Amino acid sequence: MAVPLLWKVGGAVATLIVASLVWRGFSVHLAERHADELTLDVARNAELEAQRAKAQAQQRSAQLASTLQHQREELANTYRQVTDDATKYQIVEARREEQRRQEELRVKESYRLGPHQKCAGGIVIDRSGSSFTQVTGATGQPIQCIGDMAKEPLR
Repeated sequence: MAVPLLWKVGGAVATLIVASLVWRGFSVHLAERHADELTLDVARNAELEAQRAKAQAQQRSAQLASTLQHQREELANTYRQVTDDATKYQIVEARREEQRRQEELRVKESYRLGPHQKCAGGIVIDRSGSSFTQVTGATGQPIQCIGDMAKEPLR
């Protein structure tokens, strides 16, 4: 039996249509598969970037914490040093003040009449046994006094 030409052409056209539909379906399937793979790659890359960013953030946070701890230690050391310096300064100042006070007392005592001296008539008299003599100053003049204090240093 002979197949008419129209049927042969129709069969060929139908085969071409079916083949193009199959090809189109296969192409769509490959495109969807490719799109899914790209989406998965993008998601994986985004996850890796997020993990990397998280690790960097943790590292930066640790660095900042370390820096802050170091600065706190330096500040504490500075406070200790300032406190030590202030204490040393206060001790030195107290010693100077005591030396100044001692010097003032020494100077003041150099004006005080001794046990064998007396203020008589506003002049310092030195008594040695049964003799009495006027005490003279650097200029050779008798040293004046009031009570038990001379107007010039006696020693």
